[in-house]
Amino acid sequence: MEKELNEKESLAIISSMIASTKRKLSHDSVHYLLWGWSVLIAALAHYFLLHSGYEQPYLSWLLMPLTAIAAIIVGRRQKRERHVSTHIDTAMQYVWTGFLIMLLLTLALSSKIGFETSYPLLMWLYGLGTFISGGILKFKPLWIGGLLSFGLGTAAFFLPFDQQLLLLAAAIIVSYILPGHLLKAAK
Repeated sequence: MEKELNEKESLAIISSMIASTKRKLSHDSVHYLLWGWSVLIAALAHYFLLHSGYEQPYLSWLLMPLTAIAAIIVGRRQKRERHVSTHIDTAMQYVWTGFLIMLLLTLALSSKIGFETSYPLLMWLYGLGTFISGGILKFKPLWIGGLLSFGLGTAAFFLPFDQQLLLLAAAIIVSYILPGHLLKAAK
């Protein structure tokens, strides 16, 4: 006969799953930091190249395919090390896969929707991914970073493109870099 779990046991199992995922995410904080620093560098380089009169300041974004290659290599190594996958891991995978699909669609359609619209949308996407992840993991710095990214993205709609690059840099600091360092420390 199966024994039913009482409320305390159920909460203990859920807490254990969240703690396990936080430990894994502490290990996976490399993705937040890798992408965060890469986007920060590219956005600031774009801004400074734009203001220095360089003809193709957008070339700073060529850093992203290199970052994608590095992220794939790191992800494959981590997958080999991972022994158990929880429901929370699966939820996180869907969140970030959905994020990636929306990111690629936004980038692919940037010329149609305009770059001055694309960057605020990207900030909202950064915010959405970290807000949901923070909620799932019960990790406040991620969801606060997500909320701040929503606000910065909204403000960006009212600013010229060059200033949007600075807001993008700020959004990535609050939604990826700071939470990434805090996740790394949360073992």
